[in-house]
Amino acid sequence: MIEARVNPERPYQVLVTLCAGEKNLPARIAFLDEGVIRVTVDPTGAFAPYARPVSPDHVARIQAQPDESNVYEHPAAGVRDAGDALSISAGEIELLLAKADGHMELRRRGRAVMREVAPVALDERASTQTLATSAGERFFGGGTQNGRAEHAGSVVRIVTTPMNSNQWGDGGVASPSPFFWSSAGYGVLRDTFAPGSYDFASSGPNLVAAHEDPVFDAYLLVADDPAASLRRVAQDILRAYFKVTGAPAHFPDFALYLGHLNAYNRDAWSFGYEEGAQAWTVRGSAPADAPGETRYELGRRRGYVVPEGHLAESLNGPDEVLASSAEKYRGQTPYEFSARAVIDEHARHDMPLGWILPNDGYGAGYGHNGYERTGGVDADGASSPERLAAISANVDNLASFSAYANERGVEVGLWAQSQITPSADPDATWQNLRDFRAEVARAGVRALKTDEEWVGDGYSFGLNATRQGYQIMEEETGRRPLVLTLDGWAGTQRYAAVWSGDQDGTDWEYIRMHVPTYVGQGLSGNPNVGSDLDGIFGGNALVATRDFQWKALTPIMLDMDGWGSLPKLPYAAGDPHTGICRMYLKLKSCLMPYISTCAASASCVPGWEGNDDLALPMVRSALLADEGAPREATRYEFLLGDSLLVAPIYQEVRPDAAGNDVRNGIYLPGSPNDVWIDFFTGERFAGGQVLDGFDAPLWKLPLFVRAGAILPRFAPHNNPRPVGVRNPGGLDRTRRVVDFWPAPGESRFVAYEDDGVSFGGHVATTYTCSTDGEKTTLLAEPSRGGYDGYEALRSTTLRATVSRRPLGLRVQCGEKDLQLVEASDRATFEAADPEPGTATWLFEEAPAIETFAPPVERVLAEMVTGAHGAPRVSVRLPRANVSEASQRVVLLGAQ
Repeated sequence: MIEARVNPERPYQVLVTLCAGEKNLPARIAFLDEGVIRVTVDPTGAFAPYARPVSPDHVARIQAQPDESNVYEHPAAGVRDAGDALSISAGEIELLLAKADGHMELRRRGRAVMREVAPVALDERASTQTLATSAGERFFGGGTQNGRAEHAGSVVRIVTTPMNSNQWGDGGVASPSPFFWSSAGYGVLRDTFAPGSYDFASSGPNLVAAHEDPVFDAYLLVADDPAASLRRVAQDILRAYFKVTGAPAHFPDFALYLGHLNAYNRDAWSFGYEEGAQAWTVRGSAPADAPGETRYELGRRRGYVVPEGHLAESLNGPDEVLASSAEKYRGQTPYEFSARAVIDEHARHDMPLGWILPNDGYGAGYGHNGYERTGGVDADGASSPERLAAISANVDNLASFSAYANERGVEVGLWAQSQITPSADPDATWQNLRDFRAEVARAGVRALKTDEEWVGDGYSFGLNATRQGYQIMEEETGRRPLVLTLDGWAGTQRYAAVWSGDQDGTDWEYIRMHVPTYVGQGLSGNPNVGSDLDGIFGGNALVATRDFQWKALTPIMLDMDGWGSLPKLPYAAGDPHTGICRMYLKLKSCLMPYISTCAASASCVPGWEGNDDLALPMVRSALLADEGAPREATRYEFLLGDSLLVAPIYQEVRPDAAGNDVRNGIYLPGSPNDVWIDFFTGERFAGGQVLDGFDAPLWKLPLFVRAGAILPRFAPHNNPRPVGVRNPGGLDRTRRVVDFWPAPGESRFVAYEDDGVSFGGHVATTYTCSTDGEKTTLLAEPSRGGYDGYEALRSTTLRATVSRRPLGLRVQCGEKDLQLVEASDRATFEAADPEPGTATWLFEEAPAIETFAPPVERVLAEMVTGAHGAPRVSVRLPRANVSEASQRVVLLGAQ
């Protein structure tokens, strides 16, 4: 017999006694919100508020707040007899508990959403839930499951493999999460840090979800309308998941630009070959078959000691701070082998770069003070003044590097092999000791990447580590930190982006595996996903170039140089590879207002209303646009937001010697009434079809824009810091550009903008495009909101893809018509700064492909010869206060 009663102290809770043979099992059902119900079956009756961590020292929780928090509505619960079952309900949600054995059925508005086929099974080691499935039901979640996006018919491991034994290939699990959801309209989050396994009906009709935890503790998440579209169900379930575990971190703008990672404080180098050295060749803008410049690195191994008199890498070159206990360091630190030089090389090659980790490697600190010194720790674990002085001097060295990098628009982060607080281990070499608070407060560190030797135990350990790093940066700076991690868990998204582990970039498998990994990670509740460009090991110039292309349309980009068989720098492989990498990095910089808007929606930024896409990841499954998408499309293409469709080149089909190829199996979502436009050429394609043999020369990523889309842009730039004397490639936020791709009817996009660093306010700007017959109207409404440092006086360029030269053109700022001045060519238009009361416009019959390459890169120039975009009209308005005045362009006869 089952007994149930409402808890008089907390009316949203129902206390249940389940009869299991001769034993009575205490259970509790808590209605936290209409769509969030916590069900706990605990043989001890303790009903712990949080899952037991692996260690009591781990204070990070899966939940963002306790169940009692006023974040939840706590609807009052009721209990009634329903014949063969007890009905336990609150509002629209009802749980039916079978009187015979206690198995559950979850309903919303009388509709069955989730049904157990057997009661929860408990023993001393595990708790198992068995659920019915239906034909065509789809399942998502499980965290970073490499190579997989959805899971029907498969088994998913919710387990992190042992430290230093992570499996990073297809089928590996980089960051598991005890959370899954179904297209039937429900999700399950298990409140546990114990390993588990989810069998999504791989060998029978049922879903079997088990964890090595004798307590069954689960949050049941229910969509508002379980019968709604998959997109709406995904939004509802992810928003409920975030309500329990916290919204994904909203990272600073620099995190969306390329990050460069290497160990610049460890190894010896030479300009000529020495035995055992690794050759690194950089060709820059020279042809790919040119000799390039080769340097040689020695000692790519932990604990390498630089031989006396040898050339060595450093952070600051000749300006290296050597102030304390550095007598054992006998290396020379020329500028050429410094992290400063690499920042300058990116600028010299006009490559966007947002952040750098100068110590990304084993045995790599960020200074040579205390070099190879050990000891200095007393019996109580306190460090000697000399030991502390060496740590402090190394922080000074890091601060000097940060100042150099920041002046050039680049933020600085650190890699953490082990703990980030000062170690009491007397055997630790002083140059590798850490004091993360000092690194942040004194040395300007704004990012942290964790390593598997620190977080590799995963579970509560990994979650606690990322929380620690995030909170130190937040507390010391008041700014949004960037944390990048692996071996995460549910709740990791509050603090960190997840990258997929150490992989080999030698062949196409590296890209093939990662496209579904990214899609699946977003559907698991962490939209901030990344992986090493061309992997950490191996390397292939062609694969690397294709990898740079598609990852430019994803959130986190990072290259880990110095570990593979060739440099992973975007300018390493020579023309045309260098130019193609630059082309896509610049494209990402241009699209940053659109990408930042998608990021704000994915992170559910407080006060932001989104574009009907709150909680949806930036990298979106094709299923969220078209539930009938073929299986291959759901794995090997994705949408960035709702407007851009990306189909990465992930295999060879009919390649030529130069790497030109075709792409098969591109699915364009929707129906024949939907139109997708080749982003580069303007060719138009009807939706609902598969494109085979799509031409994909090496320079071209298959990229499509939805007809009706509106894409706010910036002018091309290299980093989000303001333009300065030492940062000429910085961002000028007062120059805004908006691209319109008109379609019949009206479309709308609201752009999000903040200062890119703080937790402060934001600006929302609504853009609309309406086409009625031969009349197309482009409109930028007055911006709303603000933030510290916001500059409303801006130059605005509105651009529209059209079919022919317009027969008429009208431009207004506010209610005032502007006098039109036509530019003769693109260069004249770009140089124009319209006087008040005027506007400059340009019609291009065949706009050139924008490669942003210098003239010396002739191979790329030859590749794009003959390629061009669709006709385009561009209108530049005079500077105006965009928070006060609307801006409008009316085109007649252009469609």
